Amino acid sequence: MRLKNISSCFFLVGFIVLGEIQFIKFLSPQLELLPVLAQTGEESLNEEARRLYELGYEQTDHGNFQEALATFDRALAMAQEIGDRHLEGVILNDIAVIYRILGDYPQALQFLNQAFTLRQDINDTSGIGQTLVNFGAVYQSLSDYPQALEYYQQALPILQGEQERYGEAVILTNMGEIYRQLGQPKKALASFENALSLFEEEGDRLAMGIALANIGAAYDALGELSEALEFYQKGLAIATEVEDTLGIGQTWINIGAIHEKLADYPQAIQAYEQGLAVMTELGELDSIGQAFNNLGSVHRRMGDYSQALEFYDHALEIRETIGNRAGMAVTLNNKGVALFEAGKLPEATETLYAGIDVLESLRPGLSDINKVSIFDKYRHTYGVLQKALIAQNQAEKALTVAERGRARAFVELMAKRLSPEAVQEFANRQIPPPTIQDIQQVAAEQNATLVEYSIVVDNSAKNSALFIWVVKPTGEITFRQVDLSQLERFRDNLVPFLVGEETDAQPELLLTGLVRGSRSFITETLPSIPEKDVDPIYLKKLHELLIVPIADLLPQNPEEKVIFIPHQELFFVPFPALLDESDRYLIEKHTILTSPGIQVLQIARKAKRQRTGETAGALVVGNPVMPIFERNPGEQSEGLKNLPGAEQEATAIAAMLNTQPLIGSEATETVVVERMGSAGIVHLATHGLLDDFSESGLLGAIALAPSDRDDGLLTSEEIIRLELNADLVVLSACSTGGGSITGDGIIGLSRAVIGAGAESVMVSLWQTDDQASAQLMQEFYRLLPQTGDRAVALRQAMLATMQEYPDVRKWALFTLIGESATR
Repeated sequence: MRLKNISSCFFLVGFIVLGEIQFIKFLSPQLELLPVLAQTGEESLNEEARRLYELGYEQTDHGNFQEALATFDRALAMAQEIGDRHLEGVILNDIAVIYRILGDYPQALQFLNQAFTLRQDINDTSGIGQTLVNFGAVYQSLSDYPQALEYYQQALPILQGEQERYGEAVILTNMGEIYRQLGQPKKALASFENALSLFEEEGDRLAMGIALANIGAAYDALGELSEALEFYQKGLAIATEVEDTLGIGQTWINIGAIHEKLADYPQAIQAYEQGLAVMTELGELDSIGQAFNNLGSVHRRMGDYSQALEFYDHALEIRETIGNRAGMAVTLNNKGVALFEAGKLPEATETLYAGIDVLESLRPGLSDINKVSIFDKYRHTYGVLQKALIAQNQAEKALTVAERGRARAFVELMAKRLSPEAVQEFANRQIPPPTIQDIQQVAAEQNATLVEYSIVVDNSAKNSALFIWVVKPTGEITFRQVDLSQLERFRDNLVPFLVGEETDAQPELLLTGLVRGSRSFITETLPSIPEKDVDPIYLKKLHELLIVPIADLLPQNPEEKVIFIPHQELFFVPFPALLDESDRYLIEKHTILTSPGIQVLQIARKAKRQRTGETAGALVVGNPVMPIFERNPGEQSEGLKNLPGAEQEATAIAAMLNTQPLIGSEATETVVVERMGSAGIVHLATHGLLDDFSESGLLGAIALAPSDRDDGLLTSEEIIRLELNADLVVLSACSTGGGSITGDGIIGLSRAVIGAGAESVMVSLWQTDDQASAQLMQEFYRLLPQTGDRAVALRQAMLATMQEYPDVRKWALFTLIGESATR
């Protein structure tokens, strides 16, 4: 007899929808493996032990968990008495499953450890794989995603193959849930759909119902509510058919979340209460906490704050008890929003800080891109906290929160380049956010005026604002605020020629028809760009919004530096080209740099001080033999056109830097990578691409010559793994400053280069014009030794290029990120 090998366990989580002030919740089921009893030797098993085991399994399947524990205890004692170690391992595993469902994670881990040790002793390979999956499920419930993923990845090769398709499906399901938790719903959807197909092959209706609910949760995360509701209802129908009580309860909670998003609050409350009643009867604490949290959010939306706070407190008590940190972060943040809206600002501030503390405890151990995605899920909280602090006239504290809410993964990525001694200056390996004193010190060390922007918007746009802090080299900090609430669709009006509708990979860069240059490669993420002039009205509007409110605080000496720290869409603003009412460009009045965050400057300066690697001149690349590649698997291969202008640029610049350029077939990816690590200056004049070739979430690649050792595409993922010692990397290609907008900044080539160890990087915001770019670059390198400062040299090169090429598209495309002063 073959027993079912999964339980109908679901895992409730909170989820945050970007751009909304409230946290929207839904669940995605999580599966665990219940072992299959071996056929070999079954006849020798004590019939009573088998009967008890099967009874315990049925009780588990119907949600009678306390009864099942008592039954399994009796079966375990009997299995130990008769010496059936295989059955003993099965029962230990099942007891652990129940304790996980009940939220008693220490007990679950204790029984899993016993089961794992026993199964290793008897060399039960399949059982070992099943127990590894269940370890992963417990750590997933504890929001320890790195540990959970590690267990799933250990189990996957054990449970793959024709005989173990079920185990593979369970792992795909649980890993999909982690992807959803980390803010990667498309990746989650793919995992869930693969799992569903495997469950359908097995013909298991219960598992199919769980998979359908998972798919609904992924669609919910993608904002496709009608599809989500359709899959939830399919899942509910199957759960009802197979009498999966737990699935019924949790799917009702899912459906309630959809009605909540649709502002059908009575229907949402009814669905949540149905789910809560089922979960209360089952004693499933995690789900009970979820239902309370969701009911709190409905009442908050209805303006009933006292009732909302009561529900949130119930949810928080449960989630603290069972150690669900992700749930705690959601509920604390929801409660903080409710307190803020109710006008209880001190209590809101305290609660939001507590929520952020818990949220940030989820990040250690994650990969860089997962740190970025999980932060993006929760970044709205930092804006609400900034608003609460500003409302209490605590602008400096709000600045530290603005810093705490940006470029955190980038800072940690850069900190890996520091020596252990340097890291100790920050107190521990987890780099804490900067204090006001740290921020003032950065302004003094950089001898620059720092301008940090923060776009804070709620879904109704009633309180949308642009916060601006100006930090002078003297340490003086001034706060200004721009009201954006009167701007209909303020994002489009704020940067109308920079950002259009979002696509899979990144926002479309419209850039008012910046000329399609010879180094462009337009992917599906970019529209065709018409050739027309930039309308000065847009540059003036941006100047009015971003510069006029702080113009009196900026230095009068044009050679004094201003470092802009943009936010969200503002990363695509060409600050040098902003135009004042007298038709003067900002670059004429200031020396300009940008940075993803103030602390990025702090880490970069520390890295510069301790840098010991030797550099050997410059590496200059121009017009390599272009690679031929598939943009998407299975599509026809494409090539990139020849760039004679880039070759001329590289030849001229190499002569200025006393080196020989790598041209054509010499500029292979392998040779370039080998030389990049020791070069003091790296100049790459070639095509820039914005595709995600590595499917890692890190957009961007530089086109180089292919060889028998490489494909000729140096991707962001490959760059970020390099050890660079370069003072400056120039990516003289189209749109190399592009990428996906995240709370961590732009995820693209510029981030990869700085993350790999370069002091500074120069990138383009749009498509290059060969002649103008070549002149600007040559002027830059001529001036660099004279000025001893990259930002000063770039400013003067822009001013010189502007004289011959007054079209803003041709002189304002490059931006400098990172350290400015040369050694």
